[in-house]
Amino acid sequence: MIRKKIVAGCIIFILFCSIFITGLYVDSSWFFCNAADISSKTDNTTVMNVTVLQAKPIIYWYDFQVCTNDSFDGFTDIESQPWESRTNSRVDVDNETWCRFVINISSDQGWDNIEYINISGWHDNGSDVDKDGSLNGQDGYNRSNNRGANRNFFMYYDNTSNTSSYYNLTYPCNNKEITIGGFTERNVSAVYESSNDTQTHNLSFVFKPGFQFRYAPGPGMSGTWIDDPVNCTNGQSEGPGYNSSSQSWESFDNLWSWNFNISVTDAGEGGNESSYCSWARDEFGVNQYTEIISTSDVLIIGRPDGNHSTNSSSWYNKNYNAGLSTNISIKTVSNGNYSLTVNLSDINNLDDNSIKLNKDKIWVRGGNRISSLNFSSNREYVFLYGDGNMNTGIANSYDAHEVNGTCKYAGEAGDDGKSTLYPNDYDSSSYNGLNPVSHYLEFTCYMDIGTIAGRYTSKIYYHLKTQT
Repeated sequence: MIRKKIVAGCIIFILFCSIFITGLYVDSSWFFCNAADISSKTDNTTVMNVTVLQAKPIIYWYDFQVCTNDSFDGFTDIESQPWESRTNSRVDVDNETWCRFVINISSDQGWDNIEYINISGWHDNGSDVDKDGSLNGQDGYNRSNNRGANRNFFMYYDNTSNTSSYYNLTYPCNNKEITIGGFTERNVSAVYESSNDTQTHNLSFVFKPGFQFRYAPGPGMSGTWIDDPVNCTNGQSEGPGYNSSSQSWESFDNLWSWNFNISVTDAGEGGNESSYCSWARDEFGVNQYTEIISTSDVLIIGRPDGNHSTNSSSWYNKNYNAGLSTNISIKTVSNGNYSLTVNLSDINNLDDNSIKLNKDKIWVRGGNRISSLNFSSNREYVFLYGDGNMNTGIANSYDAHEVNGTCKYAGEAGDDGKSTLYPNDYDSSSYNGLNPVSHYLEFTCYMDIGTIAGRYTSKIYYHLKTQT
């Protein structure tokens, strides 16, 4: 027994020494684990990776803004200019203020998969039925009483070229009601990167509305705009204006505003599927703009024998002015429905202020008034556009806002030998104003027998009012 123990001990000693002498490695765990009764074992050294790619372009944020730098030319250093948000608030339209749409767009298929960004804008005319800015659809923004270049626009970004992308204006086509500016395109870090192909761009599209860009009060001066904020956290868009089903922004909440729709269209995945589209729909307002740009002095020459006027058939113009008319035109700007009145101060003799002509001796017609009216104690004001109280000059009806042009002329009829005038860049074949044909202003003075000879003068007052 003792001998067996000694032999066993020697064997163990030899094995132990062999580890150090010969480098023999003995896995003790093999010795004991294989000797155990094992029923299970776990392993967590590997992982499963799942990548979800967005089929649609992703709009993470957007805004409508105005530049507060009066010297900005619409092109230079766009990104470094001071910009302020005007989404769901009102902007000035003075033919000097530059605006922009700015948007952050991400594509998991790479930026070359983005084909078009279309920006349509339209005055909602008190209805939000049109959701897409359809130009000619039944409920589109060119519907009856809302057609024209002062009430809608269409701008686009084209990325289909193999050379470079570009930004342009389709409508209005004369670049007057809207002046297009420059654009910027900047590659930025993705808010949430799904793959190595994910690319994100910040884009700015600059433009300048003209004088008669349609007035849009929204809820009004005392009202509060409904504003759906654009919220995006860790790549997840959320908020009352975000539609998770369409993965787009939809915020038409305020009537009598300008609606806009920024639509982003791609080429589809790998060119084997239909294209996908995402959009941002929101609103902004426009302040009133009212200006009388130019008028002309009125000259009437005659003798005490009846009516004498600025018309070409008047005695003096016919016989001593080669039959030329001295009727005048007034150039005005209003970006809403409007009225225009005229009235006179005292008509004094320049050589003797004690000698006057009565107001009831002076008659006027023009604009949309085709019958002459005289001034009197009960008719201090004559309405040339719109209508109202002629004693106070307060309007109770207005002519409809012009749908084209950057200004309004009294004298579009071309009557009485004058050349035909229409709003800028329009002629008689294309102008589609909602108002009746306008006429030059004709002034008449009744000179009865006994009127003292001399020169008489009076201040003429015009009052242009934009309907609130």
